Amino acid sequence: MSLHPTEKRVLSTILDHNMVEPGDVVVVAVSGGADSVCLLRILSKLRDTLAMSLIVAHLNHGLRPLEDKKETEFVADLAGIFNLPFASEKAHNLVRVPGTSFEEKARIIRYSFFEKILSEHDAQKVALGHSMNDQAETVLMNLLRGSGPKGLSGIPPIRDNRYIRPLIQVTRDEIHAYLKDQNMSFIVDSSNLDKKYLRNKIRLDLIPLLLGYQPRFIEHLGALASLCREKTHSIEEEARTFLKKATLHSSQDAIDLSVSVLKDLPMSTQFDVIREAIKQIRGTLRRINREHVRAVRDLINNPKPQVRTNLPEKLVVIKTYERLRFATDLEDEIKDFSCQLEHMGSIHIPEINQTLFLKEGTKRDFSESFLSPRVAFMDLEKIEWPLSVRNFRVGDKFMPLGLKGSKKVKDVFIDKKIFSEERKRILILTSGNDIIWVCGIQIDDRYRVRDSTKRILRCEVAESVL
Repeated sequence: MSLHPTEKRVLSTILDHNMVEPGDVVVVAVSGGADSVCLLRILSKLRDTLAMSLIVAHLNHGLRPLEDKKETEFVADLAGIFNLPFASEKAHNLVRVPGTSFEEKARIIRYSFFEKILSEHDAQKVALGHSMNDQAETVLMNLLRGSGPKGLSGIPPIRDNRYIRPLIQVTRDEIHAYLKDQNMSFIVDSSNLDKKYLRNKIRLDLIPLLLGYQPRFIEHLGALASLCREKTHSIEEEARTFLKKATLHSSQDAIDLSVSVLKDLPMSTQFDVIREAIKQIRGTLRRINREHVRAVRDLINNPKPQVRTNLPEKLVVIKTYERLRFATDLEDEIKDFSCQLEHMGSIHIPEINQTLFLKEGTKRDFSESFLSPRVAFMDLEKIEWPLSVRNFRVGDKFMPLGLKGSKKVKDVFIDKKIFSEERKRILILTSGNDIIWVCGIQIDDRYRVRDSTKRILRCEVAESVL
């Protein structure tokens, strides 16, 4: 089969980036505009060569009733011409979708639609019609926003091994020339002419001006994006290595880094590690800019024992002594709670999703008590039932093991360098008016197991399995 030069370039892009595997079902996102029509036309010609199946997908944003209806009908007709399955959906309540701008809200709805089509059709890839001009516009937008190498990397040819951009090496002029050669029509979206959007102003005003200075400006920005993407990949690999070295604790909702390890890194590497930590917690760096990263970096050298900064989407970064914590849940305040245990057994604490287990232990159990701080042993005969389990209260005191006198629980937290935001999540086990165990930290000396102890209470606190 003879291929048009533009088709050859697209095929080369697909192969160079391993965009498609034999047998893949590819969802082609078609708006009806020139780029997406060109994409559909070329992929339909390449589907046998690449041994892939295609599905045409069109999202009606529901914002321009007359134009939207026309576009949907146009794309449906295209799918019929190429004898391809057609999937369409109308977006609703766009204004209620979370996001900082109209463009962001539209993007969220668009990708939610793609994920739905992928699932319904057991498809592997979504092909998007971004061109080299879109790449240039994105690089310029990021440059104007003060982005670094990551932003200058622009649009990746393939993301998450499922979103592919076969036209990323093709200019818009080449797309229009190709469609003319193929006698293919397309629809012009009137919203693309609205200069209230930054991208449109760049496309309609700035880029034509710059092309007057350098006719190959679009290609040069595309080459710059590729170079920055390669450099960024190496930087991110190094940052992930240092992030692993600096990590003290990691969970789905939080990651703790060693301040001392971070301080030993060059400043630029600190920035890179911070970005990787944010990405690990949020899954994305969207809405995170250099000033956000700088605010986190400033925490490292702040002399105060506890300082914090808030980042977009409820991400909180807190420095407590030698720990730098990135977390998403710390803004949800834990209110006071308390419940009683009439006898041994277990009790679930829903406020912190933990379970306390109580049972009678043995001397052998006690000899292995050093294995976990979340397990404690006490003299059962000194216990006064019912027991109470609650969270920390201001003014709490007890007699820590080995100390012949009382001490405020708050001072123990400070000694242990426990985040102030975490203190309400630590269980306090009481008997009568006495705190017998600050769970996971220390028991009260008066309730310790002695040689004369005949019966032993074994206590364990554990994360609940939902």
